[in-house]
Amino acid sequence: MNSLIHLALNASFLVQIVMIVLLCLSIWSWVIIINKRKELKIILENTIKFNQKIWSGFQMHKYYVQIKDKRNKTPIEEIFYAGWNRYETLHNEQKIITPERIPQTSLRAMQVAISIENESLETDLQTLATIASVSPYIGLLGTVWGIMNSFQSLSQTSQTTIALVAPGISEALIATALGLIAAIPAVIAYNKFNRDISMIISRYENFAEELTEILQRDNIPIKEENNETPK
Repeated sequence: MNSLIHLALNASFLVQIVMIVLLCLSIWSWVIIINKRKELKIILENTIKFNQKIWSGFQMHKYYVQIKDKRNKTPIEEIFYAGWNRYETLHNEQKIITPERIPQTSLRAMQVAISIENESLETDLQTLATIASVSPYIGLLGTVWGIMNSFQSLSQTSQTTIALVAPGISEALIATALGLIAAIPAVIAYNKFNRDISMIISRYENFAEELTEILQRDNIPIKEENNETPK
């Protein structure tokens, strides 16, 4: 370990810059990975709890009233609120709603909300993809430069020994290793987060379809906030 630090400290200026950049990219990617993992875990837990509550017979209009003025709604609550709010608005305007109108109003509102949540979930994923893509090339730049310096030093002496070129090649390989260290976790995290987001969006879409089907089938009446409404 000490020898690696010694090689890094004695590397050429450009290679040191490359190493610093790669270390910064690696730290940046890990910050994104930790925060995104925590975010997706919380969202998935909230989605599961919401579905358990709604489909356990909890009165939907009552729940809508509860979250109506809630500032920090969970993503699934935002989707539910968007769909039910459009349904309530349409019901107040027309009193009787044909089943054909529901997909054009509530379902469309929920689809827009899902699209917004999808964009939010994908925040920072492109950063991870960029880090995964460019880090090996940045490391390669340091590698090429280090090898060039080694051969340049070799050309300026009449005595050719492995000890003469070894330091330059070693520092070059350190740059390559740092590039891979930054890229590999970013690639793995990017693929995992994409799968997790697809699963969450699938749950959102399933909920929107199920709620639309219920509204079409039952045409749930809207009552005053103080009255309880059967599902």
